[in-house]
Parts: sequence; structure tokens; C-alpha cells
Amino acid sequence: PQGAEKMLIKAITGRKVPPPPGLPMDVGVVVQNVGTALAVYEAARYGKPLIERVVAVTGEGISNPSNLMVKIGALVSDIIKECGGFRGDAGKVISGGPMMGFALPSLDVPVTKGTSGILVIPEEGVIHAYKFGPCIRCGRCIDICPMGLMPSMMSILSEKGHYEDAKEYNLFDCFECGSCAFVCPSKRPIVQFIRLAKSLTKP
Repeated sequence: PQGAEKMLIKAITGRKVPPPPGLPMDVGVVVQNVGTALAVYEAARYGKPLIERVVAVTGEGISNPSNLMVKIGALVSDIIKECGGFRGDAGKVISGGPMMGFALPSLDVPVTKGTSGILVIPEEGVIHAYKFGPCIRCGRCIDICPMGLMPSMMSILSEKGHYEDAKEYNLFDCFECGSCAFVCPSKRPIVQFIRLAKSLTKP
């Protein structure tokens, strides 16, 4: 996940952002993506509020993959129609990318300022992991974590309801890239457990 803010800062400047509540400003850096920079320019120069954004619509399940300028509030269903509809049966429609995105429960949800892409996966490409196994302490998630965290411990503690204890493992340093869940041989929903712990605690 080299596009992540902390990863970029470390790779380009060699500076390490301190743990939360530390911010990039603490090491003399401000990171802005191109879309945000353009929105700030248009707001300052023309007084234009943020009313639209570029959304990438892609995946093997979409007829005509496209990059579209979409009004905030537009429905995902209308965007799918604009791209020619589904190619065959759609298994999942994901808001975001394959690693950090999340499956949409319905197509009647609006685009928000944070919607960067819509990924359509055909039915044959969906892995239905209804059951997951226990953590086998293989350490793969620890080896792959770009932040050097212990996702296994955070997810185990969250699964058992020990949310405050999960904070001892720098819970809020995790930016939910999904690498840990991708390599997990037990197919554990590690990111979902971490998100749960974050939602029920404070930094």
C-alpha cells in the first residue's frame, strides 16, 4: 500500500510519523492527493463547493469500465447503467478497491466525497468465506504488515471483546490496507475485527 500517507512520507522523506494522535505535520509534512488539491483550488479561485469527483468504475463484471466525473449524491445504480450495466451476473459490487474497499449492500447508495471507485466482481470470481478458522499463529500477517503491527493479536482480542486491550498493540496505527487478511491461511476477517475494536474505543 505505497499510496498510504505514512508509507509515502517514510519512502520519500525518511521521516516517521509518530503514533496517534501524531500527525504528518509533526514531522513537517502535509500530504494532499490530486483530487483534494484541485478541489481546494476551485473553492479558493471560483468559490465552487465540492459537488463532484472522479470515480473509477472497473472490474470484470462491468460492461464498459470507465473513469467518470460524478456528482456527489448520484446513485451507484445510475453509474452502473452509465457504464453499460453488468456483464453477466454480478457477484459483488465494492466501493473502493479490492484490498480496502467494502461490499455494498445495495446499489441504491449514493456516491460520497470519499468514493474513489466502484469495483464489480462477477459471480464466478467471488469467494464465499462463510466460515473462518482460528488463528494458527503463523505470523504471516505480522510479516506483511507495512506498519510493523501485530494484526493477529488485535483481531484475537477484538474477537473476544477485549477492545481496550487491543489498543496496547497500537490499534489506531492500522490503516486497514487488508494485506493481513489477504495472506491469512485461516481466512480470518482480521480487518473487520480491527475496525470493530476501533469503533468501540477511542485513540
